[in-house]
Amino acid sequence: MLNSTINLDSCDLQFHLKKELATRRYLIVLDDLWEEDGNNLERLKEMLQHGRKGSRIIVTTRNRSVVQQLRTGFLANQRKICPVPESDMIDLVVLEPAECWELMKQRAFGPDDDHSGLEEIGKQIAGKCGGLPLVANALGQVMSELRTVGAWEDIRDTKVDLGLREGHQKETLERLMLSYHHMKLEFKMCFIYLATFPKGFVMDNNHLIQQWNALGYINSRHDGQRCINYLLGMSFLRIPGSALVGSSPLHFKAPPELVMHDLVHDLASTIFADEFIDLDATRSTSWNKARYYRHAQLTNFKNDPKVFKYIPGKLRSLHLRDLGGMKLPKKAFSRCKYIRVLDLSGHSMNGQLAPSIMVLPSSINKLKLIRYLDATGLPITSLPKNFHALQNMETLILSNSLLETLPDSICRLTKLCYLDLSGGCNLSKLPGSLGKLSQLFFLNLCGCSTLQELPESICELTCLHHLDMSDCSALQKLPENFGSLLKLSFLNLSSCSKLTKLPDSVSFPHLERLSLSNCHELGNLPIDFGHLQKLEFLNLFGCYKVSMLPGSFCQLNHLKYLDLSDCHNLEELPKCFGNLFELEYLNLTSCSKLRQLPELLCKLFKLRFLYLSYCLQLRGLPSSFGDLKLQILHMSGLIFMDDCPDSIGDMTSLTQLVSDIATSHLLEKTQAIRKHLNLMGTVVHHVHEIESRGCSSIVDLMGLTCSELILIGLQNVRHPEDADRVSLRDKSDIRVLKLDWQNEGGRSVLDRLVPPRTLENFWLVGYSSKDFPNWIFHTSSYLPFVSELTLSCLEACDCLPPFGALPNLRKLSLEYIPNIRKIGKEFYGEGGPCMKLRVLVLTLMENLMEWWTTESGEETEEFLIPILHHLQIVDCPKLKFLPYPPRSMIWVMGNSETILPEQGFGKTWRHYQYGWATSVLYKYLRSKIAPT
Repeated sequence: MLNSTINLDSCDLQFHLKKELATRRYLIVLDDLWEEDGNNLERLKEMLQHGRKGSRIIVTTRNRSVVQQLRTGFLANQRKICPVPESDMIDLVVLEPAECWELMKQRAFGPDDDHSGLEEIGKQIAGKCGGLPLVANALGQVMSELRTVGAWEDIRDTKVDLGLREGHQKETLERLMLSYHHMKLEFKMCFIYLATFPKGFVMDNNHLIQQWNALGYINSRHDGQRCINYLLGMSFLRIPGSALVGSSPLHFKAPPELVMHDLVHDLASTIFADEFIDLDATRSTSWNKARYYRHAQLTNFKNDPKVFKYIPGKLRSLHLRDLGGMKLPKKAFSRCKYIRVLDLSGHSMNGQLAPSIMVLPSSINKLKLIRYLDATGLPITSLPKNFHALQNMETLILSNSLLETLPDSICRLTKLCYLDLSGGCNLSKLPGSLGKLSQLFFLNLCGCSTLQELPESICELTCLHHLDMSDCSALQKLPENFGSLLKLSFLNLSSCSKLTKLPDSVSFPHLERLSLSNCHELGNLPIDFGHLQKLEFLNLFGCYKVSMLPGSFCQLNHLKYLDLSDCHNLEELPKCFGNLFELEYLNLTSCSKLRQLPELLCKLFKLRFLYLSYCLQLRGLPSSFGDLKLQILHMSGLIFMDDCPDSIGDMTSLTQLVSDIATSHLLEKTQAIRKHLNLMGTVVHHVHEIESRGCSSIVDLMGLTCSELILIGLQNVRHPEDADRVSLRDKSDIRVLKLDWQNEGGRSVLDRLVPPRTLENFWLVGYSSKDFPNWIFHTSSYLPFVSELTLSCLEACDCLPPFGALPNLRKLSLEYIPNIRKIGKEFYGEGGPCMKLRVLVLTLMENLMEWWTTESGEETEEFLIPILHHLQIVDCPKLKFLPYPPRSMIWVMGNSETILPEQGFGKTWRHYQYGWATSVLYKYLRSKIAPT
């Protein structure tokens, strides 16, 4: 991964690519390459010819002529870029008709549906798929909605001719056109409108629905979500992989982002060709026929106001793309009086130097029919005068702007139903008359970090369904009548770190999702909290001051997801906790005052995920614990729990049992349970050379599936390419990974052993190189879910990468890294305090002299390790923490007396004395009692 931005619009593109790639060994994937022009492909190869030996480029294409062009040309003949032999190319075969029918059946029928009378017709339709899974999926979805003999016969007998010239895509597009032909009529316009977005464009779910609505294609948000689900079912839309990994359950009902398959985009573009035009400002001479188009995108605008004279006068939607922050002329939209959708979000900076302040063109006031305006990322400080005259405005997106306030006049937009002000870090005040926006159902204030209060009139927004105020870090209170928002279904107050209490009445009858995570100052919940009868999702992670749950809490009959992790003062759960019959997920990680679980918790028969790690004072589990039907149980860091119920061994539903950092008896017991339930899933592989094959045995792990992988003897990987063949980062089942060298070799192999992004526990042992590969320095991005990290016997290492920036790190263990003398601010990266770190173990760090617990080791700064449970330091005779050691419930020390400061622990240390963090000391080894 390149960790720098390359300006794709610059004429120096080739220079920048050479600079970035010249010293790297890289893998580049060019997916679905369709360019056939030999000159363009040669220029592409010129850009990619640089790099270290062993660099690879993988190309996928639907067009064999692209392959032939890549295999010819100057660079190919000069062996600067060497095509693989034809015998090594992979030519994917199409599916057989019977295989297509199996795919279609999965879409078209339910498990108990009667197939009689339709099966034979379905098989005949499968023959029209051309062996393409995309076509089979699309037709299967359409057929599921039309399950009559007549309808299926109509699909079978329909012939499609798009009038395309003969080519490699003609037959494919016409097969796809068959599914469009029989698509639900009300969704056809929604689908072809997707052609207005560039290929590969990541579309925001909410924004897309609002655009459809503004153009009159749908009547309600509900219709829009139905359409998205329908297109997802057809595989015409898909959810990008990045949106699936680590996505928040807070948004589990609707995918936040969508992309369209390239072939499907070609189909939509073909159908929409008479309605949509791409206005490239560098080729404005070809715009003469543009006047009759209804939809357009403008690209490559270079501050030439003349291009706006050619914009079609009857446009309904206009999208500005990749314009690099150029200023818009005042009369830019004077011809666009019929515009319904104006998307200026592509006019934002995209890495370019932007004007410090921009002004929306005054001609926007002439767009009397406009319903949707997206000005994301524009550095505007105010809205045009008479902006309130746009009386048809329904959607207004002003995210990441420089607005300091909104004019009261904006509240005259009586049809406004969607308002996004997220990222407005300068926005300190909202209009007092906000409540006049009587149709508003969506309000996003996420990241308005200077907003201190909400106007009382917000309680008059009786149509409000969605309210996001996450990261409003200056917000101190909510209006008392806040509970009168009776239609609210989504409320996000996460990281409102100064919010101290909720209103006494929070009886939102339709609220389904509520996040209060990282509201560090929030006290106990209101007494009537249990009146949230429809609540399904509740996140209280990091609510440090919540000490108890109200008695009414057990009335949350629909609650499915509950996160109470890092509620440090929570002492007990209500005895009636077993009344939460719908609960599926419960996270109690690091509830360090929690002493026991209620017996009735074992009646939660729908509970599948239970996290109890680092509940330090939990000493036992209920006797009927084995009655639960858990799939995942985490019990790490329960250092005072000596035993667990035998009945856990009867949990045949259990797929993962984690119990690291525990008493020896508990570790033995859980290990025996894992073995009994066949949960071991541990593969220990001793790497060795295979002389007969000229490679190391690590290549035999290509098809491996396990939850824990230990690789010993990695110094025996003589050819680093062998490590590539393992494809470690694709093995998402691996939860624990240990990489072990015998103090020989290192970087070239570690560079290729990038773990899967879902990894939770990582060990690096015996690594002998001084430097680390690029991915190690960006572990917060590569390994965002790692909670335990162990580094041992790194004899050459003299500076640690920024492991403190790992967002979920709970345990850090450093053992025998002799050249480390100081751990300073570089360890924390840009992640701020290690808020989740609970266990710190330092062993045989004989030359480590300083560890900064503030950014520069000074007392006046923020403490960066504020909430430890267990601090173990053995044989670190020179170590001093500056300005003070982390406060911890348990101290284990041996031959490390210098860590106790002679002058005491100071103001910073006292500032982080949470109620639970009394001086509990555990005498072990050559322990010393810490002064109070």
